[in-house]
Amino acid sequence: MARKIVIIGGGIAGLSTGCYGRMNGYDTEIFEMHTIPGGVCTGWRRKGYTFDGCLHFLAGTAPGSPIHQVWQELGVLSGRRVINHEVFGDIVLPDGRKIAQYADVDRMVAEVKSALRGGLDEHDTATLDQLARDVKLWGAVKVPMGFASGAGPAGLIAKLRGMWKMRAFLPVLRRFAGATEDFLSRFHSRDLRTILGSINPIPGMPAAVLLMLLSGVHRKDAGWPEGGSIELATSVARRYAELGGVIRYGARVEEIIVHDGRAIGVRLTDGRECFADEVISAADGHAVLIDMLKGRYVSREMETAYRTLPLYTPAVQVSFGVNRDLSGPALPRLTTVRLPAPISIGGTEVSFLMLNNYAFDPSLAPAGKSAVTVLFLSPWKLWEDLSGDADKYRAEKGRVLADTAAWLESYIPGVAADIEVTDVATPLTTVRFTGNHHASYEGWRPTPGTMRVKIPKRLPGLRGFTMVGQWTTPAAGLPTVAANGRTVIRELCEQDGKAFRTTIASGSRPGERLGESIAS
Repeated sequence: MARKIVIIGGGIAGLSTGCYGRMNGYDTEIFEMHTIPGGVCTGWRRKGYTFDGCLHFLAGTAPGSPIHQVWQELGVLSGRRVINHEVFGDIVLPDGRKIAQYADVDRMVAEVKSALRGGLDEHDTATLDQLARDVKLWGAVKVPMGFASGAGPAGLIAKLRGMWKMRAFLPVLRRFAGATEDFLSRFHSRDLRTILGSINPIPGMPAAVLLMLLSGVHRKDAGWPEGGSIELATSVARRYAELGGVIRYGARVEEIIVHDGRAIGVRLTDGRECFADEVISAADGHAVLIDMLKGRYVSREMETAYRTLPLYTPAVQVSFGVNRDLSGPALPRLTTVRLPAPISIGGTEVSFLMLNNYAFDPSLAPAGKSAVTVLFLSPWKLWEDLSGDADKYRAEKGRVLADTAAWLESYIPGVAADIEVTDVATPLTTVRFTGNHHASYEGWRPTPGTMRVKIPKRLPGLRGFTMVGQWTTPAAGLPTVAANGRTVIRELCEQDGKAFRTTIASGSRPGERLGESIAS
């Protein structure tokens, strides 16, 4: 009889764990609190529009890239068009000047030099040229990800080979070793610092994130899968079902059942119990450790991590269904607007906004219409204080909608008359549907310090239990958590003395490139 695995959470990490579990003959059952799969990889439909709540791009869409194989195994790329934009987005400086961020890094650098003509000295020009060389070098050699190596002698050899390949990148890594702010401080031009800092505007992020983002876009390994986040999650859930997996929606786990120091199952909020040989959590780490396990298995190392590591500042997303075709070069896929002075949106002081135009994906809006979203960061405390007062919360959402719509009208004159659908998703929305602690949408916020922290996936004194997902790995975007599921099942196979096996989803051919380029 097959060993049974209970998986808590039907986000991408949980779905991936379930898929690889089924590929290797385990009996798996996923319990998901929401009524749809995906967790934070989600979108929502309103009157014919789909508002995407996660993706800006998907790393690993190019054949030969390290994560591409995982997406093929999970069915993400099965028959799906992947769109690569010639212009990834616009960056708007505080004085209103627009700089096109071309996907091709040489074109991007040429565009920046042209826009800042006369404002760059020889040092800045040389450093900008070095950035372009580094981006191309980073994408030239495929460095294997950790999921590709197993345990034991074979795994050690694979890891050593990966480290050997990395030797060519050591000078590049040294140049991008610190925070993005440290890297930007090398440039004399304030405008140039603003442009490069707007490519990834989250404060404190490692400079390596900037390098990887530019490299992925340059080599067409960061495309947009048609249908966006909700279709991506649905495709992995479909793959899981085709493999024979079971997922229970609207099933919230209240407690992990432990007997003699071993996790043996879960108890749901409605009192139902499900027993298993292994319990794997892909849920919020705080909820698992404090609520489901009653705080009994938190090591000093983990307690320090959960108390001190930084979280992402939550995001507010205001979505608009616009009765207008906004496709074309005037409004690209993404616009990052640096404001000349902070503005108030509801109770939040905002210094930059991210405007997403999804008109390039016809599946997200009725014909001739466009889905548009505006995102900004908003401190958790503001929303936490509103969580107990429904009237004040609704009033704040109304203020946010009015202020955002007014800004959008100032940026796209006349658009207000064409808005026919609106939606406001706040940090409290994130918590309600995903359970993410303090609405931190990717768990730990990566910094040069947190990237070196190892968060244990297993707990002291508790056998038969493993944690995967964003609370076990800083900078845990979709590729990382998908690879987490693969890794944990591979390790379980090694523990059980069986060969780890994977299969490619039907309709996804090895080495296949799906996609097109869009001039924008």
